[in-house]
Amino acid sequence: MNLFQYVSQNGDKKFCEKKFNDIDNMVFSSLSYLDFSRVSLPATLLEVGKEYFKNDLFWKNKKMGCSRKEAISLLLLVMNQKRYKDIMVSDYEYKIDEEMQFSAVTFHLSKHLKYIGFEGTDEQVSGWKEDFRLAYLFPVPAHQAAIHYVNQHVSIFGPDVILGGHSKGGHLALVAGMYIQNWKQFKIRKIYSNDGPGLRKQEFESKKYQKVIKKYIHIVPEYSVVGTLFRNHYHKVVKSNKRNLHCHSMSTWQIDHDELVFSVLSTKSRKFRDSMIFWLDTHTKQEKDMIVNHCFQVLEDSHISETIHLRNIKNMVKVLFRIQRMNPKAKQLTMDLCQSVGVF
Repeated sequence: MNLFQYVSQNGDKKFCEKKFNDIDNMVFSSLSYLDFSRVSLPATLLEVGKEYFKNDLFWKNKKMGCSRKEAISLLLLVMNQKRYKDIMVSDYEYKIDEEMQFSAVTFHLSKHLKYIGFEGTDEQVSGWKEDFRLAYLFPVPAHQAAIHYVNQHVSIFGPDVILGGHSKGGHLALVAGMYIQNWKQFKIRKIYSNDGPGLRKQEFESKKYQKVIKKYIHIVPEYSVVGTLFRNHYHKVVKSNKRNLHCHSMSTWQIDHDELVFSVLSTKSRKFRDSMIFWLDTHTKQEKDMIVNHCFQVLEDSHISETIHLRNIKNMVKVLFRIQRMNPKAKQLTMDLCQSVGVF
C-alpha cells in the first residue's frame, strides 16, 4: 500500500495506541509543503483543513507543484482521521528572496513530543539555485534559517523534538540537528531525511555529524536521484513503484502494514552517486560557482522565475538558445557534468 492507504487504514488509532513511526514521519514531512499563511495558527489539522478548503479555487490550481498538490490531498484525508485531526500546528515561517527559499512549521504530537518539518524545494527557481550551491557552499542562507528556527523553537524545558523533511527539507533537518545549541542537543529524539541530499565532505567528516548519526534516519527509494547527491549514509532503502525522479515522491513508496518495504539501492543510483562525488571532488569551488551562476543567469534572462515556466515549449527554446551562447568554459564544464552523471 502507499502513504494515503496507510493513513486511511490507521487513522482511527491515536498515537497513544500506535506509536509514531517512519510512515508518520512521511505524513508530517509531506504536510510541511502546505502554505499555512492561508490559515490562522495555532490551529488543529481539522481547523487548518476547514479553513484551507473554504475557497475551492486555489487548491485546484493546475500549475501548483507536485509536492504541494500531494500535501493538499493528504490534508484532505488526515483532517478527518482521529490519529491526526487534533494535532496542533504552529510557528509557520516562510522566507523567499533571490538567494533563498525556506519554510518550516511545528506539529505538536503530544505534550511530550513535537515534529518540526522543513519544506523541500518548491517551484521557485531561487530555491533550486540554493540547492545547487549546497555542493560547494556551507552554510547557505537556508541552513542559517533552519538552525535559527530550531534554536528558537526547541526548549530544554519543553517537549522532545523530531526533525524531518523531504528533499532539501530533509537536508535542512539534518543540518539543524547538527548545529543546534549544544545544551539543547539532548532534546532531539530523531532526525529524518526523506530522500534528502547529503553533505559536503567537510561536514560529512565533522564531529557535528558524528554526534547526531545515531539519531539520523535517511530514507531513500531504490532508484533515488536527489537522495544520492553528495555524501550520505543510506540507513533505509525503500521500494518504490516508480523509477528515477518519479520515485522522489513519497506517495510512490511501498508500505506493508506500518513498515516500509525495504529494498537495496539500485546500480544506477550507486553509479550516479559515485560519479557526482567524483566530479565534485575534482573541480574547484570557482568552477562549480561558474556553472551555477551561468545556468541560473540563463533562466533569469529567459524570465523564468518558477520551474513550471519550463513546461512551456517557447520558454525551453529560449533557454536552449541562451545555453548555446554561454561562456565557452562554463558550457564545457556543464557538458562534462552532464556526461559524468550519465545525462547524455
